[in-house]
Amino acid sequence: MNGTILGRWYAEPLTPPAAEALLTDADRRRRNGRRSPCHVCGLMELVARYWLGQAVDPLYQDLQVRLRRTTHGRALLELMYGQLLASRRLAGAFDHLDQGFEIAHRLFTPGDYLTVMNRHQRLRALPLSTEPLPPEPLEGLLVLAEVVRRLGTPSHRGPHDPTDIYG
Repeated sequence: MNGTILGRWYAEPLTPPAAEALLTDADRRRRNGRRSPCHVCGLMELVARYWLGQAVDPLYQDLQVRLRRTTHGRALLELMYGQLLASRRLAGAFDHLDQGFEIAHRLFTPGDYLTVMNRHQRLRALPLSTEPLPPEPLEGLLVLAEVVRRLGTPSHRGPHDPTDIYG
C-alpha cells in the first residue's frame, strides 16, 4: 500500500472469506495485544463486518466514543467509514470523508494531503444513493466519477434514485 495510514484507501471490496479472515485477525490481535483496548482491532472489525453485510452503525458509534481522545483515531475512523460508504455509493459518504479530512488535515504528510484531497474531489462526481449499490474498488469509483463528470451529469449531494435512468 502506498502512503501513510491516513492516506490509504481501506474500502477495497472483500469477499466473505477475506472479511472473515480479517475479523479473525482482529480478534487474534485483540487477544494477543499488550494494549487494551485495541483501537486498530475495532477498525479492522468495522471493515470486516461491513463487507460481511452486517450492521456496522452501532460499532461505528462505539468507536466514535472509544476514539474520542485521539485525533488520529477519530480521523481514521471517519475516513474509513466514509470510504466504506463511498465504495457502495451510499448517501452520507462525503459527510464522513469531509469530517475525516478536516480532523486529519494537520496530521497528513504533504503527499497524503494532496492524494486524499484530490481523491475526494474526484469522487464528488459520484451520484450517491440511499440504497447500497454493488461495491466498486477505488479505481472503478474514480473511473465512474470521471465518466459522470465528463458527461456533465451534475454531482448529487443528496440521495440518488438508481432507478432514475434520466439522471
